[in-house]
Amino acid sequence: MIEFTVFLYGLLSAFVLMVAEQNRRMARPNPAMVTVVGWGLFSMSSTLAVLFGAVSLALAFGVHIPDLPVT
Repeated sequence: MIEFTVFLYGLLSAFVLMVAEQNRRMARPNPAMVTVVGWGLFSMSSTLAVLFGAVSLALAFGVHIPDLPVT
């Protein structure tokens, strides 16, 4: 399931960046849906970055996180 989610994220972000770049070159405004999807992807990326950073910091300080596989 995670593979499909990562694939969909990559597909959506590539599409949004491609459309935004094309609209910038043609000096057109972005459609509202492209802007909304772009902000959604940005929000998801920043939230995951903060969460993964917090988990890695907690692991670095030796905090035990239940149900986290330790290798």
